Amino acid sequence: MNIDRIKQETTTKKISYFQSIDSTNSYLLKHGECGEICISESQSAGRGSRGNTWVSPESGSLYFSLYWCFDKIPETWSLLGLLVGIAIAETLEDIGLKGHGIKWPNDIFWRQQKMGGILVETVNQTGKLVIGIGLNLKLSKQDQAQIDQDVVSLETAMQGQPFFRDDLLIVLINKLSYHLDSFKNLNKDHFINLWNRWDILYGEIVTVLHQGHKLTGQISGIDSQGRLGFIDTKTNEELFFSSADIRLKALNKI
Repeated sequence: MNIDRIKQETTTKKISYFQSIDSTNSYLLKHGECGEICISESQSAGRGSRGNTWVSPESGSLYFSLYWCFDKIPETWSLLGLLVGIAIAETLEDIGLKGHGIKWPNDIFWRQQKMGGILVETVNQTGKLVIGIGLNLKLSKQDQAQIDQDVVSLETAMQGQPFFRDDLLIVLINKLSYHLDSFKNLNKDHFINLWNRWDILYGEIVTVLHQGHKLTGQISGIDSQGRLGFIDTKTNEELFFSSADIRLKALNKI
């Protein structure tokens, strides 16, 4: 990885690069400063959402985190994780990928297989946060055997079309910076339309596990707070769930 080139072609001021680390997010939460990026070739204790482990073998995939600071907490704060997903989806489109999207709230999918994930963690409720991103760029059969769900690599999804990891990272950093810089002026209606373009769950019949109860219904999109809309099959009532209290198991596509 060409660190000097990444610095020259992005707005980042500092890059901490490791061959191996416990977690890029954990490193920045302890040692990071505004605008800093942490990259590692592998993680021994990578973390996903809801306390899940993110398997992070040294396979040429991408594990990195960005420490970002807002002057004050934006009113649109609840949409931030979804915005990061959009930035990743747009980046993958820019390098030539097709057929991908976002599974609410924080997973990148290609043809119903997981390609990447996002973990956003705040720093003392101060407007500072760490955005962690993991993308499967390459996966061996041994790597896949360690993961307990259907996963796919970008290499497979690109179907022989070449891509370069440094180019991908540069586009992604710049895309994130653009969206984060304009986040405080976000138009919610425009954002929802943008999200709908990448939402792979919209209109799907799914099973929702919520507080020990199993519900079946249809996904109806997101509201202005980024909560997931769900129309219960039995009652026809529309419910809204936040990322903190829901797990999805789709019957069709996921």
